[in-house]
Amino acid sequence: MGPQLVETDSRSRVVLPGHANERFLARENADGSILLEPARVVSDAQHEYDNSPDLRELLDRAASSEHSTARRRRI
Repeated sequence: MGPQLVETDSRSRVVLPGHANERFLARENADGSILLEPARVVSDAQHEYDNSPDLRELLDRAASSEHSTARRRRI
């Protein structure tokens, strides 16, 4: 995609063709350019799980345990 002219409306909004209902982190650089980085919102718990190999291992062991309450059968 080559350069495109975009204009803000009276509320400072911009339409990005082909990017409906997406989220971006916006950074304004010192030179006035704006960088949009695709973003996703995750919970603190998910972030901790994604970034902690020890926590993932602990939870995997707990879920696979024969006596785990994570897989308790209901009668």
